[in-house]
Amino acid sequence: MNMELLKHIILLSIVVETIMIIVIFVMQLKIYRYRRKIYFIKRDRERCNEMLFSAKDGYFCFVYPDQKVKDKQKDIVERCSRRLAVMLGLKNGTASSFADIADSFYKEDARILKKYVSILQQEGHAFEDMLRIKGGQRVMCVYGSRINGGDGNLYCDAVWFREVTAEAAKVEKLENEKIAVQNIVGELENMVDGLGFPLWLRDENLNLIAVNKKYVEYSGATGKAEVLQNGTELTDSNGEKVGLKTASEAQKSKKIQKNAFKMVRGGALYNYDVQENPYFVADNLDKIGTVGYLTDNTELEKLKRNFEANQNSHLEILGTLGTAFAIFDGNMNLFFYNTAFRDLWNLDDEFLETTPSYPQFLETVREHKLLPPVPDFKSYKEDELSVFGGLWETRDDFLHLPDGRTIRRFRTPHPNGVIFAFEDVSDRLATMRRLRELTDTQQQILDNLSDSVVIFGANQRLKFYNRAYLKLWAIDYDKVQDEPKLEKLLTYQKLFFSNVDDWETFKQSMLANITEGRKFSLVRDDNTKIAVSPLIFYDGSIMITYTVQAK
Repeated sequence: MNMELLKHIILLSIVVETIMIIVIFVMQLKIYRYRRKIYFIKRDRERCNEMLFSAKDGYFCFVYPDQKVKDKQKDIVERCSRRLAVMLGLKNGTASSFADIADSFYKEDARILKKYVSILQQEGHAFEDMLRIKGGQRVMCVYGSRINGGDGNLYCDAVWFREVTAEAAKVEKLENEKIAVQNIVGELENMVDGLGFPLWLRDENLNLIAVNKKYVEYSGATGKAEVLQNGTELTDSNGEKVGLKTASEAQKSKKIQKNAFKMVRGGALYNYDVQENPYFVADNLDKIGTVGYLTDNTELEKLKRNFEANQNSHLEILGTLGTAFAIFDGNMNLFFYNTAFRDLWNLDDEFLETTPSYPQFLETVREHKLLPPVPDFKSYKEDELSVFGGLWETRDDFLHLPDGRTIRRFRTPHPNGVIFAFEDVSDRLATMRRLRELTDTQQQILDNLSDSVVIFGANQRLKFYNRAYLKLWAIDYDKVQDEPKLEKLLTYQKLFFSNVDDWETFKQSMLANITEGRKFSLVRDDNTKIAVSPLIFYDGSIMITYTVQAK
Protein backbone atom coordinates (compact mmCIF):
# COMPACT_ATOMS: atom_id res chain seq x y z
CA MET A 1 0.00 0.00 0.00
CA ASN A 2 2.76 2.32 0.82
CA MET A 3 4.56 1.40 -2.33
CA GLU A 4 1.53 2.19 -4.41
CA LEU A 5 1.14 5.51 -2.74
CA LEU A 6 4.76 6.21 -3.22
CA LYS A 7 4.50 5.37 -6.90
CA HIS A 8 1.54 7.68 -7.29
CA ILE A 9 3.36 10.44 -5.48
CA ILE A 10 6.44 9.98 -7.67
CA LEU A 11 4.31 9.92 -10.81
CA LEU A 12 2.45 13.02 -9.68
CA SER A 13 5.66 14.85 -8.97
CA ILE A 14 6.99 13.87 -12.40
CA VAL A 15 3.83 15.21 -14.01
CA VAL A 16 4.02 18.39 -11.94
CA GLU A 17 7.67 18.89 -12.85
CA THR A 18 6.87 18.26 -16.48
CA ILE A 19 4.05 20.79 -16.32
CA MET A 20 6.32 23.27 -14.57
CA ILE A 21 8.99 22.78 -17.20
CA ILE A 22 6.43 23.34 -19.94
CA VAL A 23 5.04 26.42 -18.19
CA ILE A 24 8.56 27.80 -17.66
CA PHE A 25 9.37 27.15 -21.33
CA VAL A 26 6.21 28.83 -22.47
CA MET A 27 6.88 31.78 -20.15
CA GLN A 28 10.46 32.07 -21.38
CA LEU A 29 9.21 31.90 -24.96
CA LYS A 30 6.75 34.69 -24.29
CA ILE A 31 9.45 36.72 -22.51
CA TYR A 32 11.72 36.19 -25.50
CA ARG A 33 8.99 37.32 -27.87
CA TYR A 34 8.17 40.37 -25.74
CA ARG A 35 11.85 41.27 -25.54
CA ARG A 36 12.15 40.87 -29.31
CA LYS A 37 9.10 43.02 -29.80
CA ILE A 38 10.43 45.63 -27.41
CA TYR A 39 13.74 45.55 -29.23
CA PHE A 40 12.11 46.24 -32.59
CA ILE A 41 9.91 48.92 -31.02
CA LYS A 42 13.02 50.63 -29.61
CA ARG A 43 14.83 50.24 -32.90
CA ASP A 44 11.88 51.66 -34.86
CA ARG A 45 11.69 54.54 -32.37
CA GLU A 46 15.40 55.21 -32.83
CA ARG A 47 14.95 55.09 -36.60
CA CYS A 48 12.04 57.54 -36.40
CA ASN A 49 14.06 59.81 -34.13
CA GLU A 50 17.04 59.72 -36.48
CA MET A 51 14.77 60.39 -39.41
CA LEU A 52 13.36 63.39 -37.56
CA PHE A 53 16.84 64.54 -36.57
CA SER A 54 18.07 64.34 -40.16
CA ALA A 55 15.01 66.09 -41.57
CA LYS A 56 15.36 69.55 -43.10
CA ASP A 57 12.78 70.87 -40.65
CA GLY A 58 13.34 71.35 -36.96
CA TYR A 59 10.54 70.88 -34.46
CA PHE A 60 9.50 71.71 -30.94
CA CYS A 61 6.93 69.45 -29.16
CA PHE A 62 4.63 69.91 -26.22
CA VAL A 63 4.14 66.27 -25.07
CA TYR A 64 0.99 65.66 -23.00
CA PRO A 65 0.41 62.90 -20.31
CA ASP A 66 -1.11 59.68 -21.64
CA GLN A 67 -4.68 59.65 -20.38
CA LYS A 68 -5.42 56.08 -21.53
CA VAL A 69 -2.98 54.48 -19.07
CA LYS A 70 -3.51 57.03 -16.32
CA ASP A 71 0.02 58.41 -16.72
CA LYS A 72 1.25 59.79 -13.42
CA GLN A 73 3.03 62.56 -15.34
CA LYS A 74 1.07 65.76 -14.77
CA ASP A 75 3.22 68.39 -16.47
CA ILE A 76 3.58 68.99 -20.19
CA VAL A 77 7.03 67.95 -21.40
CA GLU A 78 8.80 70.27 -23.91
CA ARG A 79 11.13 68.69 -26.42
CA CYS A 80 13.43 70.54 -28.81
CA SER A 81 14.85 68.72 -31.83
CA ARG A 82 18.52 68.65 -32.51
CA ARG A 83 17.97 70.16 -35.94
CA LEU A 84 16.07 73.12 -34.48
CA ALA A 85 18.79 73.76 -31.91
CA VAL A 86 21.36 73.92 -34.71
CA MET A 87 19.12 76.11 -36.94
CA LEU A 88 18.54 78.70 -34.22
CA GLY A 89 21.99 78.37 -32.61
CA LEU A 90 20.45 77.63 -29.19
CA LYS A 91 22.95 77.62 -26.32
CA ASN A 92 21.07 74.90 -24.39
CA GLY A 93 20.76 72.65 -27.43
CA THR A 94 17.95 70.10 -27.23
CA ALA A 95 17.31 71.14 -23.62
CA SER A 96 16.10 74.57 -24.79
CA SER A 97 12.64 75.74 -23.73
CA PHE A 98 9.92 77.33 -25.81
CA ALA A 99 10.90 80.67 -24.27
CA ASP A 100 14.39 80.17 -25.75
CA ILE A 101 12.81 79.46 -29.13
CA ALA A 102 10.62 82.56 -29.04
CA ASP A 103 13.55 84.72 -27.95
CA SER A 104 15.34 83.85 -31.22
CA PHE A 105 12.83 85.92 -33.22
CA TYR A 106 12.24 89.64 -33.46
CA LYS A 107 9.95 91.03 -30.77
CA GLU A 108 6.85 91.38 -32.93
CA ASP A 109 7.38 88.01 -34.61
CA ALA A 110 7.96 86.38 -31.19
CA ARG A 111 4.65 87.80 -29.98
CA ILE A 112 2.89 86.35 -33.03
CA LEU A 113 4.52 82.93 -32.46
CA LYS A 114 3.42 82.83 -28.83
CA LYS A 115 -0.12 83.76 -29.87
CA TYR A 116 -0.19 80.97 -32.46
CA VAL A 117 1.09 78.37 -29.95
CA SER A 118 -1.41 79.53 -27.32
CA ILE A 119 -4.32 79.01 -29.72
CA LEU A 120 -2.87 75.63 -30.80
CA GLN A 121 -2.67 74.40 -27.21
CA GLN A 122 -6.06 75.75 -26.19
CA GLU A 123 -8.14 75.02 -29.27
CA GLY A 124 -6.00 72.75 -31.43
CA HIS A 125 -6.04 75.12 -34.42
CA ALA A 126 -3.15 74.63 -36.85
CA PHE A 127 -1.23 77.63 -38.16
CA GLU A 128 1.46 78.63 -40.68
CA ASP A 129 3.35 81.89 -41.09
CA MET A 130 6.67 83.50 -42.08
CA LEU A 131 8.70 84.86 -39.16
CA ARG A 132 12.08 86.63 -39.06
CA ILE A 133 15.05 85.59 -36.94
CA LYS A 134 16.98 88.23 -35.02
CA GLY A 135 20.22 89.69 -36.32
CA GLY A 136 19.76 89.35 -40.06
CA GLN A 137 17.44 88.69 -42.96
CA ARG A 138 16.80 85.01 -42.21
CA VAL A 139 13.20 83.89 -42.57
CA MET A 140 11.54 80.82 -41.02
CA CYS A 141 8.38 79.15 -42.18
CA VAL A 142 6.70 78.17 -38.89
CA TYR A 143 3.70 75.85 -38.87
CA GLY A 144 2.01 74.09 -35.98
CA SER A 145 -0.39 71.14 -35.71
CA ARG A 146 -1.95 68.85 -33.10
CA ILE A 147 -1.02 65.15 -33.14
CA ASN A 148 -3.62 62.61 -31.94
CA GLY A 149 -3.41 58.84 -31.77
CA GLY A 150 -5.65 56.44 -33.57
CA ASP A 151 -7.42 55.77 -30.29
CA GLY A 152 -8.25 59.47 -29.87
CA ASN A 153 -5.59 60.03 -27.24
CA LEU A 154 -3.86 63.47 -27.39
CA TYR A 155 -0.17 62.92 -28.02
CA CYS A 156 1.34 66.35 -28.47
CA ASP A 157 1.29 69.76 -30.14
CA ALA A 158 4.18 70.11 -32.59
CA VAL A 159 5.61 73.32 -34.02
CA TRP A 160 7.77 72.86 -37.11
CA PHE A 161 10.45 75.24 -38.34
CA ARG A 162 11.87 75.42 -41.87
CA GLU A 163 14.35 78.04 -43.07
CA VAL A 164 13.05 79.64 -46.27
CA THR A 165 15.33 82.68 -46.53
CA ALA A 166 16.32 81.96 -50.13
CA GLU A 167 12.78 80.99 -51.08
CA ALA A 168 11.38 84.09 -49.36
CA ALA A 169 13.86 86.27 -51.27
CA LYS A 170 12.75 84.64 -54.52
CA VAL A 171 9.10 85.06 -53.60
CA GLU A 172 9.70 88.71 -52.69
CA LYS A 173 11.54 89.25 -55.96
CA LEU A 174 8.73 87.60 -57.91
CA GLU A 175 6.18 89.60 -55.97
CA ASN A 176 8.03 92.83 -56.79
CA GLU A 177 8.26 91.78 -60.42
CA LYS A 178 4.57 90.95 -60.39
CA ILE A 179 3.76 94.39 -58.97
CA ALA A 180 6.04 96.01 -61.56
CA VAL A 181 4.34 94.08 -64.36
CA GLN A 182 0.91 94.96 -62.97
CA ASN A 183 1.95 98.62 -62.88
CA ILE A 184 3.17 98.45 -66.48
CA VAL A 185 -0.01 96.68 -67.56
CA GLY A 186 -2.04 99.30 -65.69
CA GLU A 187 -0.13 102.12 -67.34
CA LEU A 188 -0.55 100.52 -70.77
CA GLU A 189 -4.26 100.07 -70.12
CA ASN A 190 -4.54 103.71 -69.03
CA MET A 191 -2.63 104.77 -72.12
CA VAL A 192 -4.83 102.68 -74.41
CA ASP A 193 -7.99 103.86 -72.65
CA GLY A 194 -6.78 107.45 -73.06
CA LEU A 195 -6.68 107.16 -76.85
CA GLY A 196 -9.30 109.18 -78.66
CA PHE A 197 -10.26 106.37 -81.03
CA PRO A 198 -11.49 102.75 -80.63
CA LEU A 199 -8.76 100.11 -80.35
CA TRP A 200 -9.16 96.34 -80.01
CA LEU A 201 -7.33 93.00 -80.07
CA ARG A 202 -8.45 89.68 -81.61
CA ASP A 203 -7.22 86.12 -81.06
CA GLU A 204 -6.57 83.51 -83.75
CA ASN A 205 -10.32 82.86 -84.02
CA LEU A 206 -10.88 86.61 -84.55
CA ASN A 207 -12.77 86.84 -81.26
CA LEU A 208 -12.41 90.10 -79.33
CA ILE A 209 -10.10 89.60 -76.33
CA ALA A 210 -9.34 93.23 -75.39
CA VAL A 211 -10.87 96.65 -76.14
CA ASN A 212 -10.37 100.19 -74.91
CA LYS A 213 -12.91 102.59 -73.42
CA LYS A 214 -13.50 104.36 -76.73
CA TYR A 215 -14.54 101.01 -78.28
CA VAL A 216 -17.08 100.54 -75.49
CA GLU A 217 -18.41 104.03 -76.16
CA TYR A 218 -18.74 103.44 -79.91
CA SER A 219 -20.36 100.01 -79.41
CA GLY A 220 -23.01 101.33 -77.03
CA ALA A 221 -22.20 98.65 -74.43
CA THR A 222 -22.10 99.29 -70.67
CA GLY A 223 -18.54 98.06 -70.17
CA LYS A 224 -15.61 96.03 -71.48
CA ALA A 225 -16.90 92.80 -69.88
CA GLU A 226 -20.15 93.06 -71.82
CA VAL A 227 -18.32 93.68 -75.11
CA LEU A 228 -16.01 90.69 -74.65
CA GLN A 229 -18.74 88.38 -73.38
CA ASN A 230 -21.14 89.18 -76.22
CA GLY A 231 -18.49 89.77 -78.88
CA THR A 232 -20.03 93.15 -79.72
CA GLU A 233 -18.75 94.28 -83.12
CA LEU A 234 -18.76 97.80 -84.59
CA THR A 235 -21.11 98.06 -87.55
CA ASP A 236 -21.55 100.50 -90.42
CA SER A 237 -24.74 102.32 -91.38
CA ASN A 238 -25.96 99.12 -93.08
CA GLY A 239 -25.33 96.95 -90.01
CA GLU A 240 -22.30 95.16 -91.52
CA LYS A 241 -19.52 94.11 -89.12
CA VAL A 242 -16.77 96.02 -90.92
CA GLY A 243 -14.08 95.30 -88.33
CA LEU A 244 -14.61 91.54 -88.43
CA LYS A 245 -14.67 91.56 -92.24
CA THR A 246 -11.43 93.54 -92.42
CA ALA A 247 -9.81 91.30 -89.78
CA SER A 248 -10.67 88.22 -91.85
CA GLU A 249 -9.02 89.79 -94.90
CA ALA A 250 -5.91 90.67 -92.88
CA GLN A 251 -5.68 87.16 -91.42
CA LYS A 252 -5.94 85.50 -94.83
CA SER A 253 -3.52 87.87 -96.59
CA LYS A 254 -1.19 88.25 -93.56
CA LYS A 255 -1.02 91.92 -94.51
CA ILE A 256 -2.49 95.11 -93.10
CA GLN A 257 -5.98 95.70 -94.44
CA LYS A 258 -7.92 98.96 -94.45
CA ASN A 259 -11.53 99.76 -95.37
CA ALA A 260 -13.59 102.94 -95.37
CA PHE A 261 -17.17 103.02 -94.13
CA LYS A 262 -19.85 105.32 -92.78
CA MET A 263 -21.45 105.15 -89.34
CA VAL A 264 -24.32 107.05 -87.75
CA ARG A 265 -23.52 108.34 -84.27
CA GLY A 266 -25.68 110.76 -82.32
CA GLY A 267 -27.91 111.29 -85.35
CA ALA A 268 -24.97 112.42 -87.53
CA LEU A 269 -23.21 110.55 -90.33
CA TYR A 270 -19.45 110.09 -89.89
CA ASN A 271 -16.70 108.79 -92.19
CA TYR A 272 -14.32 106.22 -90.71
CA ASP A 273 -11.37 104.08 -91.73
CA VAL A 274 -11.04 100.68 -90.03
CA GLN A 275 -7.60 99.05 -90.09
CA GLU A 276 -6.63 95.54 -88.96
CA ASN A 277 -2.95 94.60 -88.48
CA PRO A 278 -2.13 90.86 -88.34
CA TYR A 279 0.21 89.43 -85.68
CA PHE A 280 1.40 85.96 -84.68
CA VAL A 281 -0.24 84.77 -81.46
CA ALA A 282 2.46 83.72 -78.95
CA ASP A 283 4.94 83.77 -81.87
CA ASN A 284 3.11 80.80 -83.40
CA LEU A 285 3.24 81.13 -87.18
CA ASP A 286 0.07 79.04 -87.52
CA LYS A 287 -2.01 81.30 -85.27
CA ILE A 288 -2.73 84.78 -86.56
CA GLY A 289 -4.69 87.38 -84.63
CA THR A 290 -5.23 91.03 -85.45
CA VAL A 291 -4.98 94.47 -83.85
CA GLY A 292 -7.62 96.88 -85.08
CA TYR A 293 -8.43 100.55 -84.67
CA LEU A 294 -10.83 103.12 -86.02
CA THR A 295 -9.94 106.53 -87.48
CA ASP A 296 -12.46 109.34 -87.79
CA ASN A 297 -11.98 110.90 -91.23
CA THR A 298 -15.10 113.07 -91.24
CA GLU A 299 -13.22 116.36 -90.90
CA LEU A 300 -10.49 115.13 -93.24
CA GLU A 301 -13.06 114.37 -95.93
CA LYS A 302 -14.50 117.86 -95.52
CA LEU A 303 -11.00 119.34 -95.77
CA LYS A 304 -10.31 117.28 -98.87
CA ARG A 305 -13.46 118.55 -100.53
CA ASN A 306 -12.65 122.12 -99.53
CA PHE A 307 -9.04 121.65 -100.63
CA GLU A 308 -10.10 120.36 -104.03
CA ALA A 309 -12.50 123.27 -104.42
CA ASN A 310 -9.82 125.79 -103.37
CA GLN A 311 -7.25 124.06 -105.53
CA ASN A 312 -9.48 124.31 -108.57
CA SER A 313 -10.02 127.99 -107.80
CA HIS A 314 -6.28 128.56 -107.45
CA LEU A 315 -5.60 126.72 -110.68
CA GLU A 316 -8.14 128.90 -112.47
CA ILE A 317 -6.37 131.99 -111.10
CA LEU A 318 -2.94 130.65 -112.09
CA GLY A 319 -4.28 130.01 -115.56
CA THR A 320 -4.99 133.70 -116.02
CA LEU A 321 -1.65 135.02 -114.74
CA GLY A 322 1.09 136.21 -117.05
CA THR A 323 3.74 134.24 -115.15
CA ALA A 324 4.32 130.77 -116.60
CA PHE A 325 3.13 128.01 -114.23
CA ALA A 326 3.11 124.23 -114.43
CA ILE A 327 2.51 121.46 -111.89
CA PHE A 328 4.05 118.02 -112.30
CA ASP A 329 2.57 115.35 -110.01
CA GLY A 330 4.32 112.75 -107.85
CA ASN A 331 4.77 110.51 -110.90
CA MET A 332 6.42 113.45 -112.71
CA ASN A 333 3.50 113.76 -115.14
CA LEU A 334 2.11 117.16 -116.14
CA PHE A 335 -0.88 117.91 -113.90
CA PHE A 336 -1.56 121.58 -114.73
CA TYR A 337 -0.22 124.37 -116.93
CA ASN A 338 -1.30 127.83 -118.04
CA THR A 339 -1.09 129.61 -121.36
CA ALA A 340 2.01 131.57 -120.34
CA PHE A 341 3.85 128.26 -119.74
CA ARG A 342 2.90 126.98 -123.16
CA ASP A 343 4.00 130.19 -124.88
CA LEU A 344 7.25 130.53 -122.91
CA TRP A 345 8.51 127.13 -124.05
CA ASN A 346 6.84 127.20 -127.44
CA LEU A 347 4.91 123.97 -126.82
CA ASP A 348 1.95 122.55 -128.76
CA ASP A 349 -1.43 122.09 -127.08
CA GLU A 350 -1.57 118.59 -128.52
CA PHE A 351 1.69 117.68 -126.79
CA LEU A 352 0.59 119.20 -123.48
CA GLU A 353 -2.78 117.41 -123.51
CA THR A 354 -0.97 114.05 -123.49
CA THR A 355 0.15 114.93 -119.91
CA PRO A 356 3.83 114.42 -120.71
CA SER A 357 6.31 113.51 -118.00
CA TYR A 358 8.94 115.95 -116.82
CA PRO A 359 11.73 114.00 -118.62
CA GLN A 360 9.67 114.26 -121.84
CA PHE A 361 9.23 117.99 -121.24
CA LEU A 362 13.01 118.40 -120.89
CA GLU A 363 13.67 116.42 -124.07
CA THR A 364 11.13 118.47 -126.04
CA VAL A 365 12.46 121.81 -124.78
CA ARG A 366 15.97 120.62 -125.60
CA GLU A 367 14.86 119.84 -129.18
CA HIS A 368 13.55 123.40 -129.40
CA LYS A 369 17.02 124.54 -128.31
CA LEU A 370 15.62 126.40 -125.31
CA LEU A 371 17.54 124.62 -122.55
CA PRO A 372 20.76 126.13 -121.19
CA PRO A 373 23.73 124.49 -122.89
CA VAL A 374 25.25 121.79 -120.66
CA PRO A 375 28.22 119.48 -121.32
CA ASP A 376 26.51 116.37 -119.85
CA PHE A 377 22.76 116.35 -120.46
CA LYS A 378 22.28 112.99 -118.68
CA SER A 379 23.72 114.33 -115.43
CA TYR A 380 21.75 117.55 -115.88
CA LYS A 381 18.49 115.59 -116.27
CA GLU A 382 19.21 113.43 -113.20
CA ASP A 383 19.77 116.58 -111.16
CA GLU A 384 16.52 118.06 -112.48
CA LEU A 385 14.53 114.93 -111.55
CA SER A 386 15.96 114.88 -108.00
CA VAL A 387 13.48 117.55 -106.90
CA PHE A 388 10.65 115.02 -107.05
CA GLY A 389 10.49 113.52 -103.58
CA GLY A 390 13.44 115.55 -102.34
CA LEU A 391 12.08 119.10 -102.36
CA TRP A 392 11.10 120.49 -98.92
CA GLU A 393 11.21 124.24 -99.55
CA THR A 394 11.11 126.68 -102.43
CA ARG A 395 14.21 126.83 -104.62
CA ASP A 396 14.95 129.50 -107.19
CA ASP A 397 17.61 129.75 -109.86
CA PHE A 398 18.25 131.38 -113.23
CA LEU A 399 18.15 129.73 -116.65
CA HIS A 400 20.22 131.46 -119.32
CA LEU A 401 18.65 130.36 -122.61
CA PRO A 402 20.51 130.16 -125.90
CA ASP A 403 18.22 132.84 -127.42
CA GLY A 404 19.58 135.39 -124.93
CA ARG A 405 16.68 135.37 -122.50
CA THR A 406 17.19 134.93 -118.76
CA ILE A 407 14.45 133.01 -116.98
CA ARG A 408 14.09 133.03 -113.21
CA ARG A 409 12.70 129.65 -112.10
CA PHE A 410 10.94 128.82 -108.82
CA ARG A 411 10.35 125.21 -107.74
CA THR A 412 7.98 124.68 -104.79
CA PRO A 413 6.63 121.47 -103.20
CA HIS A 414 2.92 120.89 -103.79
CA PRO A 415 0.52 118.22 -102.42
CA ASN A 416 0.23 116.87 -105.96
CA GLY A 417 3.94 117.08 -106.78
CA VAL A 418 6.07 120.13 -107.65
CA ILE A 419 5.05 123.61 -108.85
CA PHE A 420 7.29 125.20 -111.49
CA ALA A 421 7.08 128.96 -112.01
CA PHE A 422 9.05 130.69 -114.77
CA GLU A 423 9.53 134.46 -115.07
CA ASP A 424 11.30 136.18 -117.96
CA VAL A 425 13.61 138.67 -116.23
CA SER A 426 15.67 139.58 -119.26
CA ASP A 427 14.36 143.19 -119.43
CA ARG A 428 14.68 143.60 -115.68
CA LEU A 429 18.28 142.40 -115.69
CA ALA A 430 19.06 144.69 -118.60
CA THR A 431 17.56 147.61 -116.68
CA MET A 432 19.56 146.67 -113.61
CA ARG A 433 22.74 146.54 -115.70
CA ARG A 434 22.03 149.97 -117.12
CA LEU A 435 21.30 151.29 -113.64
CA ARG A 436 24.52 149.78 -112.35
CA GLU A 437 26.45 151.36 -115.22
CA LEU A 438 24.82 154.71 -114.48
CA THR A 439 25.68 154.37 -110.79
CA ASP A 440 29.27 153.49 -111.64
CA THR A 441 29.45 156.54 -113.90
CA GLN A 442 28.06 158.76 -111.18
CA GLN A 443 30.59 157.36 -108.71
CA GLN A 444 33.43 158.04 -111.13
CA ILE A 445 32.24 161.62 -111.52
CA LEU A 446 32.08 162.07 -107.74
CA ASP A 447 35.53 160.55 -107.26
CA ASN A 448 36.99 162.98 -109.80
CA LEU A 449 35.67 166.03 -107.96
CA SER A 450 38.17 167.97 -105.85
CA ASP A 451 35.48 168.86 -103.31
CA SER A 452 34.23 166.34 -100.78
CA VAL A 453 30.68 165.20 -101.55
CA VAL A 454 28.19 162.96 -99.68
CA ILE A 455 24.57 162.23 -100.60
CA PHE A 456 21.90 160.98 -98.16
CA GLY A 457 18.51 159.51 -98.96
CA ALA A 458 15.19 160.81 -97.64
CA ASN A 459 15.70 158.54 -94.60
CA GLN A 460 19.01 160.36 -93.93
CA ARG A 461 21.05 157.24 -94.70
CA LEU A 462 24.25 157.49 -96.71
CA LYS A 463 23.81 156.66 -100.40
CA PHE A 464 26.86 158.09 -102.18
CA TYR A 465 30.25 159.51 -101.20
CA ASN A 466 33.57 160.17 -102.91
CA ARG A 467 37.15 159.42 -101.96
CA ALA A 468 37.81 163.10 -101.22
CA TYR A 469 35.21 163.02 -98.42
CA LEU A 470 36.81 159.96 -96.73
CA LYS A 471 40.23 161.59 -97.00
CA LEU A 472 39.03 164.97 -95.67
CA TRP A 473 37.58 163.48 -92.48
CA ALA A 474 39.94 160.49 -92.17
CA ILE A 475 37.04 158.01 -92.20
CA ASP A 476 37.76 154.30 -92.74
CA TYR A 477 36.14 152.67 -95.74
CA ASP A 478 34.50 149.98 -93.52
CA LYS A 479 32.59 152.60 -91.51
CA VAL A 480 30.49 153.68 -94.49
CA GLN A 481 29.57 150.23 -95.84
CA ASP A 482 26.43 149.80 -93.70
CA GLU A 483 24.92 153.10 -94.94
CA PRO A 484 25.17 155.03 -91.63
CA LYS A 485 22.76 157.83 -90.86
CA LEU A 486 23.72 161.50 -91.21
CA GLU A 487 23.99 162.08 -87.44
CA LYS A 488 26.32 159.13 -86.99
CA LEU A 489 28.52 160.24 -89.87
CA LEU A 490 28.85 163.70 -88.28
CA THR A 491 30.07 162.00 -85.09
CA TYR A 492 33.16 160.77 -86.99
CA GLN A 493 34.24 164.48 -87.35
CA LYS A 494 34.63 164.92 -83.58
CA LEU A 495 38.36 164.12 -83.74
CA PHE A 496 38.95 167.43 -85.57
CA PHE A 497 37.15 169.62 -83.02
CA SER A 498 38.82 168.94 -79.67
CA ASN A 499 38.58 172.67 -78.85
CA VAL A 500 34.76 172.50 -78.83
CA ASP A 501 33.53 172.49 -75.22
CA ASP A 502 30.06 171.07 -75.88
CA TRP A 503 30.34 168.64 -78.77
CA GLU A 504 26.74 167.43 -78.62
CA THR A 505 25.35 170.97 -78.99
CA PHE A 506 27.88 171.67 -81.75
CA LYS A 507 26.84 168.49 -83.62
CA GLN A 508 23.13 169.27 -83.32
CA SER A 509 23.79 172.76 -84.69
CA MET A 510 25.53 171.26 -87.77
CA LEU A 511 22.66 168.77 -88.21
CA ALA A 512 20.03 171.52 -88.05
CA ASN A 513 21.86 173.67 -90.64
CA ILE A 514 22.23 170.72 -93.02
CA THR A 515 18.62 169.51 -92.78
CA GLU A 516 17.35 173.06 -93.33
CA GLY A 517 19.70 173.69 -96.29
CA ARG A 518 21.70 176.50 -94.66
CA LYS A 519 25.35 177.02 -95.60
CA PHE A 520 27.92 177.36 -92.83
CA SER A 521 31.67 177.19 -92.22
CA LEU A 522 33.86 175.01 -89.97
CA VAL A 523 37.34 175.64 -88.59
CA ARG A 524 39.15 172.47 -87.50
CA ASP A 525 41.93 172.05 -84.93
CA ASP A 526 44.49 172.15 -87.75
CA ASN A 527 43.13 175.66 -88.75
CA THR A 528 41.62 174.23 -91.93
CA LYS A 529 38.58 176.29 -92.92
CA ILE A 530 35.83 174.32 -94.64
CA ALA A 531 32.71 175.69 -96.34
CA VAL A 532 29.71 173.39 -95.95
CA SER A 533 27.00 173.65 -98.63
CA PRO A 534 23.91 171.44 -98.15
CA LEU A 535 21.40 171.00 -100.97
CA ILE A 536 17.96 169.44 -100.39
CA PHE A 537 16.34 167.75 -103.40
CA TYR A 538 12.60 167.49 -104.11
CA ASP A 539 12.39 163.88 -102.85
CA GLY A 540 13.91 164.79 -99.44
CA SER A 541 17.43 163.52 -100.20
CA ILE A 542 20.37 165.74 -99.22
CA MET A 543 23.72 166.43 -100.92
CA ILE A 544 26.47 168.01 -98.85
CA THR A 545 29.56 169.61 -100.43
CA TYR A 546 32.64 170.30 -98.27
CA THR A 547 35.01 172.83 -99.87
CA VAL A 548 38.39 173.52 -98.29
CA GLN A 549 39.10 177.23 -98.44
CA ALA A 550 42.57 178.60 -99.08
CA LYS A 551 44.46 179.79 -96.03
